[in-house]
This record gives sequence, C-alpha cells and structure tokens, in this order.
Amino acid sequence: MKKVFFLLFIATIVSLVGNAQSRTNSDPTALSYKSKEIKSALYWQQNSKTGRWESRKNTKRIYLGEGVAIENFNSIFIGEYNNKRYLFLDFYRYSWRYPALKKEWMYSRTIMAALLSDDDYSHLSSLATNQTLSIIPRFYHSMYKGHAEYSFPFFLSLGETLLSATETLYKSNKRAYGEEYANKEWKKDYPPINFIVLKRITDSDGQDVVRFILYPKALPELIDYTYFEVDYSVYKNLLTKDKKVSYK
Repeated sequence: MKKVFFLLFIATIVSLVGNAQSRTNSDPTALSYKSKEIKSALYWQQNSKTGRWESRKNTKRIYLGEGVAIENFNSIFIGEYNNKRYLFLDFYRYSWRYPALKKEWMYSRTIMAALLSDDDYSHLSSLATNQTLSIIPRFYHSMYKGHAEYSFPFFLSLGETLLSATETLYKSNKRAYGEEYANKEWKKDYPPINFIVLKRITDSDGQDVVRFILYPKALPELIDYTYFEVDYSVYKNLLTKDKKVSYK
C-alpha cells in the first residue's frame, strides 16, 4: 500500500504542476451510469438462546458490547466511472479508536467501492435459484464520509488514481519480475476479500428472495445462518438504470 500512495503522491504533484498556470474550471467528477439503490432490507439471525429467528432493519445498529461489529448498510448500488463498473457500499464501519489498547469502540460512516469484472456483473445479472455467489474484487477502496475532504466526486477520482497507480506498478513488476510476482505484489496492497455473498432462494412462503452478506462479514459458509434479505424484485434494483447519476 505504501507503494500505491507514493505513486498517488507523485501523480498529485504532476497534476498540480500541470495546472499551476491555469484557473480553468471543470465539471465535478461523476458517474456515467448508476443503478437504482437497495436501501431497505431485513437482517435475519437465529437467537442462540431461544432458537427463534429474529429480524431488524438494515439501518438499525443495536449494541451488543464493546468489540462487536453490527452488520448494517445504508445503500448498495452499481455505478460506472471511466469505463469501469463498481459495486458501492455505504455503511457504518466499526473499529477501535486505539487498536493496541482496544479502547473506545466506535463506528464511522464509510463508503466503499469494489471493482466489478464483466464476469462478476454477468453472475449478478443471472443469479439462479439456490446459487451462492461470492464477489471477490481485484481492487477496492474506501473513505470516511465524515472527513473534511469527502465528496462523492473526490471519492471517485481518488479511486481512479489509486487504481491507475496500482496498474502501473503491476505492469512494471510484470515486465521486471514476471506475472506471478506482479500478482503477489498486487495482493499485498489489496488482499482478496469477499465483498458480498448472495444466495437466491424460494422461501417457505413461496416467495422469490435474495439473501446476502456484506463486507466485512461476507463469508459463504454463513449465508444460511445470518443474512440480509430482500425480494428478488428489489434485488433487481442493482440491475436497473436510475434516473440520476449523483450520490452524496
């Protein structure tokens, strides 16, 4: 990751130097395409004491003690920027303010973007009944939405710069040391993660529904035990064009 941020720093300096003589205004960075959003879902989990299934809204963050992260999300959608397709996740991320001491358990409003391959999007579009699908992106990045510099256009351009820097480093490593080494170095900066795990089923009431788990707890082996759930018609929001391309 240090290599990526070094290249990001160089790219920023070059950009500043190139624009030093000009005050030409430009349009803010924006998506070229945005899907409709999934903003409402029920989170289901079986109570270990009573054996009963209990649900809550995806935005409700109950307190279960220090060090316990609560699965949640505010919005999920797919967007396209610079001819690349991303799955966006707006959620509250949990962490220790002082990790070494494990003190002050806190949460922060975060936006995260995962690069989708054509195969990823095809699998999302053709999700079959009883199929479990894991999306493991090659590239992803996130930003705290409460940061003084945060804006969605800045988040998009920052991600593009990081991806470009990583791809440049990958090509350099591949030429110098071979593809295996280049892939190994890429994975050091972006370790493989399950960004989302999904399963489409017909429930006991005969309804066509999709269950899913999101980063950072998206594990395929948990999909039948703890998950968000929406009707398949709502899931198709991810595959349906929105009238707007903006997001905050």
